[in-house]
Amino acid sequence: MTSLNPVFRIGEQVDEVIHLHFPHLSDAEVKSRTLKMLEMVGIANQEGIYQNYPHELSGGMRQRIMIAMAIACEPRLVIADEPTTALDVTIQAQILDLFRNLKDQINSSIMLITHDLGVIAEMADYVVVMYAGRIVEKGTANEVFLHPSHPYTIGLMASKPVVNKKVDRLYSIPGSVPSPIHMPDYCYFRDRCDKRFERCNGHYPPEFALSETHKTSCYLYENSDLNRKED
Repeated sequence: MTSLNPVFRIGEQVDEVIHLHFPHLSDAEVKSRTLKMLEMVGIANQEGIYQNYPHELSGGMRQRIMIAMAIACEPRLVIADEPTTALDVTIQAQILDLFRNLKDQINSSIMLITHDLGVIAEMADYVVVMYAGRIVEKGTANEVFLHPSHPYTIGLMASKPVVNKKVDRLYSIPGSVPSPIHMPDYCYFRDRCDKRFERCNGHYPPEFALSETHKTSCYLYENSDLNRKED
């Protein structure tokens, strides 16, 4: 909602990105590329939107403009940080469909950063779970969602509502995140973990392999078969 400059027209803002990265293009070629980007993100009236100011567009339309700016330079990686925040459910679905289609059109990878587990389950091939700035678990979407292993990941999965399951209160992980100024040298999640044991009082756990693609930083899996083989 605030990423676009309110005093410049949409076309000028997308043009600027292309001008900076492709200085050899003429003004006409830049505009043509901008209109093509607007078409690619599903905007029907490209010429009209090109002349509009941000305040004349809905939140979903502005999100599409931002995506057009992101893909205008043919990046190999698009980083989308909370791409569906502040959008209603219908528009969220449209934006996710757009990402899915664009991935094939521009032949790029997309990194989604989000707290929305539904978005992750629907969109991601590979999932990385972070806690207090460090990776605690990573694996394919199926591995992480069907077999969550780190206690933090398990807590996240337990906290989401389930269709047709009635509960008085949703689960929440007890405690709070450690202070970023004084981070402990042991596992950052230890003081909130209901599975902690003596080994957790040692240094921050290294990464342990649960499969070729599924890994977690938790001493609970220190003696798993795969880690013994690697030793």
